[in-house]
Amino acid sequence: MDRADEFSGSGRAVDRPELARLTAIAEAAERYAGADFPDGPDVLARAAELDGPVIDLAALPACSTREYESGRCPLTRYRPEALIRWLRGFELTSREDRWVPAVMARYGGPVRDSENFWYRISTGYAVHTDPVEAVFRGLCEVAERDAAALTWLQQLPLHPIRFPAPAGELAAVLEMCDRQFIETHFFDATTDVGVPTVCCLQLAEYDERCAQSMTVATGRSLAEAAAKSLLEAVTGRALHHRPNREDHRTVMAGADEMGMRERRAAFGFLLPERNGGPARRPRLPDARPALAPDAREALGDLVEGFTARGQQVVAVDRTTSELQEAGLTAVCVIVPALQPLTFHRYAQYRAHPRLYAAPEPMGFPSRPEEELNAWPVPYV
Repeated sequence: MDRADEFSGSGRAVDRPELARLTAIAEAAERYAGADFPDGPDVLARAAELDGPVIDLAALPACSTREYESGRCPLTRYRPEALIRWLRGFELTSREDRWVPAVMARYGGPVRDSENFWYRISTGYAVHTDPVEAVFRGLCEVAERDAAALTWLQQLPLHPIRFPAPAGELAAVLEMCDRQFIETHFFDATTDVGVPTVCCLQLAEYDERCAQSMTVATGRSLAEAAAKSLLEAVTGRALHHRPNREDHRTVMAGADEMGMRERRAAFGFLLPERNGGPARRPRLPDARPALAPDAREALGDLVEGFTARGQQVVAVDRTTSELQEAGLTAVCVIVPALQPLTFHRYAQYRAHPRLYAAPEPMGFPSRPEEELNAWPVPYV
């Protein structure tokens, strides 16, 4: 594996240490299931040589010519004639098996030069005792990363969310933040995918390393997504104060830079009223319909939307023998039509049509490539 911490996991909860521990174990199991072990069940072939349908390769995200030719982009263009590794997945909208590039369904190990078109992080991976819930959660994470990338790159002036009477974990963590002089703002980042999504921006005047932090999370409701985004923001602050700044440098480079107080202006698109702009009317947490508690119903509703838009959703079974014995199912969900989130400043897939088509249906103008956000991604 490339990193010694590849199979580590973290968990978070308010006043429930057993839940935090369970979440950490599940995340470690998820990363183990997504590992790129040698001698896996893959097929080395060109796309045209495969027996059976292939994922829509024309829909694969791509970097722009400007990115590829910058001299700093670590990725290359996908070449249909290249030999790469393939895995079988199940496409949910057509309900048929599809071949997918293995590099899109596992991570952590070395890749062939021909596979260097994909930036590998843990997007779309999930583990659960219920296989349907695992697929649902994996799909929600793909939607979450899509919304996060769109928000930052397009500098979307998202609508704020106001919670008149926060309750439960949300109320407890907000109160803790207030005591520590941390200002919290929530924004509705829900896209046309239909998964309730919240962007959380925290401002801290007395924290030199983490004066700004930004997270995005999904949930079955905006309230659930807000609580998740806030808990991630609060626990993520510790990474800004890690003893060795080189630890986690791969994923923390942007967050480290954008957390500095002098980068406050880069977040102004979310708070235009602080720069003399018009204040936007806040939305209430019931502004978006909640997804069904039942995983099969919730997943079905989302897949119906992807079907209507002609977008493929592929689930790859990543369950290992050890996880199967423990009663767990591991999956990786891939949606080529959605915008990937990467932590590399010069590999943001800025040629992907989604990046420019998504803002207007959300009610925002779309920026051309030359006007996209030039600052590094701030997410932890």
